[in-house]
Amino acid sequence: MSKITLDIAENCAMKMRSSLQLSLAEPINVKTVIRLLGVITLYRPLSDTLYGLSLKSADDRFRFMLVNSNTTRGRQHFTVAHELYHLYFDENPQPHFCIEGLPDESERSANMFARAFLMPKAGVMKLIPDEELATGKVSLTT
Repeated sequence: MSKITLDIAENCAMKMRSSLQLSLAEPINVKTVIRLLGVITLYRPLSDTLYGLSLKSADDRFRFMLVNSNTTRGRQHFTVAHELYHLYFDENPQPHFCIEGLPDESERSANMFARAFLMPKAGVMKLIPDEELATGKVSLTT
């Protein structure tokens, strides 16, 4: 699945959340997710432009992720979700570095998945009051 649509990304995210017995509205603890999935993960200081990397064994038995501990916690969570896409949904996963810059199709797909996994549309919509949804104007407080 090298190039996906937002709908496909949201569907993949929903399936992974469901397999982990997580609703679409609850926040995710990424360290719990990687523990449940058995992904070997290391958090280490890396260069400013390198967010992380992932690789898996040819037989899918072992999955590994390296996350830059010098980035913000939010960025680390996004990197973990991004790398989960490569480990579980990418049709042609190859060891790669997630670096700052213009992403290719696979990287854009992983970004869409990460966004949908961490903040599913259904979960976000539940938090917006009906009157704000009706007017199409979401307040800053919300």
